[in-house]
Parts: sequence; structure tokens; C-alpha cells
Amino acid sequence: MKKLFMILPMALILCFMVGCQQGEKAEPTIIFDTAISADGVSIAYEVRGESEPALVFVHGWSNKRSIWDTQAVHFSQKYTVVTIDLAGFGESGNDRKMWTMESFGDDVVAVVNKLNLKNVILIGFSMGAPVVLEAAKRVPEHITGVVLVDELHDIKTVFSQEEINNLIPYFMDVVTEPTIEKLEPFFKKNREESFKRITPMVKDVSKVGWSESIKDFFRWHNEDCVDSLKKIQAPLISINSDQPPTNVEAFKEYIPSFEAKIIPGVGHVVFWDAPDEFNRLLEETIQEFVQIVKSK
Repeated sequence: MKKLFMILPMALILCFMVGCQQGEKAEPTIIFDTAISADGVSIAYEVRGESEPALVFVHGWSNKRSIWDTQAVHFSQKYTVVTIDLAGFGESGNDRKMWTMESFGDDVVAVVNKLNLKNVILIGFSMGAPVVLEAAKRVPEHITGVVLVDELHDIKTVFSQEEINNLIPYFMDVVTEPTIEKLEPFFKKNREESFKRITPMVKDVSKVGWSESIKDFFRWHNEDCVDSLKKIQAPLISINSDQPPTNVEAFKEYIPSFEAKIIPGVGHVVFWDAPDEFNRLLEETIQEFVQIVKSK
């Protein structure tokens, strides 16, 4: 009997521990694979989670898919999450001849098609914003919504050739010899930690196509932005920092339902400076897109 009293508490503790472990949601398995873009370049991507809609995260210029790691872990508990390395970045190929926003859009489409995704929300940060717009144009039947993250604040802006000629070497210098001071506009919070995270993405890595792609970003902004917006069939929302201000009315000329959700006091990488608020706004946006689909 004495032994029984000793065993029972131990058994109860064991059952409690097992129950807790079963109640916790394990982090989804990460699946790594590649797709082939329209021009034959290999595009690396990761998939987490399995529920719809599928969130496809696209990084900005000089970044790679790991910039979204915090969001990938968070949102894959509830949705399918796909993070992509665009050509020339991360683990994707760089044997490309035309470094255009259209070609990057093809990278995203290649992954969407390979995974046979039907209910897709595209999320593009910085240069990834025009990229997801180009992708949305190509496969409108698959796109539930598009989220632009801290880019295209004012679509009426036109960059002069002189400005472009000055900006390209400026950006290339920032990523070739990065310092906290040079990266100051990009982060307003946790600067040292953010600098440590971003440096491996840009320091001592191949930069094939980098200057060409930033040049085409400005060309696209001047020449193709408005035309691309006119062709977007899915609802569009921006999650931006408060500087510079977002010209909402300019967007509404082409997409009347457009909305900008603003996070004040953050730098360019809004989802690093304010991850909880960004995740909250993105979850809110996802649910808004889902409701639009249900109402059709």
C-alpha cells in the first residue's frame, strides 16, 4: 500500500506533463525546396504550416527570406507560410540576364505554381512591394489579397535620372561596407541587434545583379507602377511606417478600397522594430481579406 501511494503521485505528475506537452502546439516542420523561374533561374523557398490562406512573404532588396523568420514562426501556427529568396539573393541562383521587377515577379509565380497554391496572400517588403504587384498581375485567379510593407508611400513620386544615379552607389555602399550609422534610417529600435541580423545578409556575399535590380526598381516606379496597380484585381493594403507619409488618395485613384495601416515611430524594417504590432495588423488584414472572399 505504501508503494502504491508513492507511485500514484508520480503517475499523476507524468500524466500532467504529457498532457501539457500534448496541449502545446509544436512548431511546424520547415520544408525547403526550389522552383525554376521563367528564365531558368533556381528559386529557393521554405514552407511552414498547412492551412489556408497561404501567406507568401517576399523580402526586399539586399535581403533574403530569413528576414521574415519571426513572422514565419508566428503565422505558420495558423496558416501556410512560404518565404522566398528572390534571384540573386540568399540561396537562389544569380544566373539572370534581366534584373527587372517583372522577372522577380516570375520568381514568386514559379513558387506559387509549384506548390499549387490557390488561396494566396502576397506580402512584399520594400523592393518586394513591386515584385508582389507584378506577381499578382500574372496569377490573379490565385490571389486573395496583396500587402505592401513600407514601400510605395507616394506613387506619384518621380525619380529624376540624377537622383537615380546618386542613389544606386549610395545603396551599394551601404550594403558593401555596412555600419550602424549607415543603416540608421532602416532601424529606430534595437539597432545593435538589428545590425547583427542584417550584416550577414549583405556583408561578403555575391552581389551579382544588385545594382541592376535597384536601378530597375526606380525605372518601374517611374514607368510601370500606376499601370500595374490598374491591373490588380485583389484587395490591396499597406502596412507602413509614418515616415514618409503615405499618399492614400493617390492609391485610391486606382484601387478605391485601398487602406494604409501606419506604425508610428519605426524605421523601414517595420516588422523588426515593432514585430508584435506588425503581426497584429497583418492578422487583422488577413481576416479582412478572408471576409471579402466569403462575401463573394
